[in-house]
Amino acid sequence: MTDDSRSRMTALAVTFPTLEAAPGVDPWDPAALDTWATGGNPGSGARHAAHFLLSVWDPQRRWKSRGLHLHAALQTWDAAHRRAWQAWAAAPWWP
Repeated sequence: MTDDSRSRMTALAVTFPTLEAAPGVDPWDPAALDTWATGGNPGSGARHAAHFLLSVWDPQRRWKSRGLHLHAALQTWDAAHRRAWQAWAAAPWWP
């Protein structure tokens, strides 16, 4: 992937408040984010956000963290997280 793709992923990731300081967000490192999402530190909202980002980055890959469950994510996310997802969903893009 290009540096521009990685920069765009970082920009998208930081719109999710619980991911601003997560490993793998800045600089974008999907393997580090995947590992973090499988650990004991993130809450369910952060885990769902990480799953979403990983599915944008490579929707075909089998990540260590379980896949995205959008209905569960939307039920779990607070308003700020839902706004971050809605902004992407209004004009979706993939690297």
